[in-house]
Amino acid sequence: MSAPSDRFDRMVGLIPWALAVAFGAVATHLLSVLALPALAPNSAYRRLAADLPLGEVRLLPRATPDHPGPTFSDPFAFLAVCRFDLTRGPLRLRANADGDHPLSVSVRLANGAIVWSGSDGQTPGGHFNILIVTRSQADAIDAAREDQDETATDGDELRLVAPRPKGFALFRLLALREGEAETVAAQRAGFECATEKPPQ
Repeated sequence: MSAPSDRFDRMVGLIPWALAVAFGAVATHLLSVLALPALAPNSAYRRLAADLPLGEVRLLPRATPDHPGPTFSDPFAFLAVCRFDLTRGPLRLRANADGDHPLSVSVRLANGAIVWSGSDGQTPGGHFNILIVTRSQADAIDAAREDQDETATDGDELRLVAPRPKGFALFRLLALREGEAETVAAQRAGFECATEKPPQ
């Protein structure tokens, strides 16, 4: 009678070890999946950093049947990108929607994490006026405005505090009909991305 009882006790004793191994495997899998974007040798930011100067808007090639671009690229989407490094100063983004072609802007960190994303329908008159800053830069701006008795920013300014200094902004403009490539390309050429003087 003691042998079956001993085997049962040993099996029960193995349950905590089995649960610990299963939990460790799940945790390792989740951590590896979450870390992949930051560790990828050919991430979007690393590709941009290779040949895109800071504070310059780059118009990306449109997806075509011969050159489809990244997975799920929309052939009616026109993209422009701007890389930034806030250690050199705050970054100002400006863009205007024309009302006929939907425009969206997203601000992302170097690891791909999205800081903010919005469309022209969420902005005053389809106008984007975004200031991207670090926490210390935001505090310095507020202090300078208090010293000058200025309590408000520009009425349409959206200030974003980025948790990390390096990243990129992505402008996405849609053409709703064939034959609008030139019109849309001219509009996206007017996007602005400029590093401003750091606050004193």
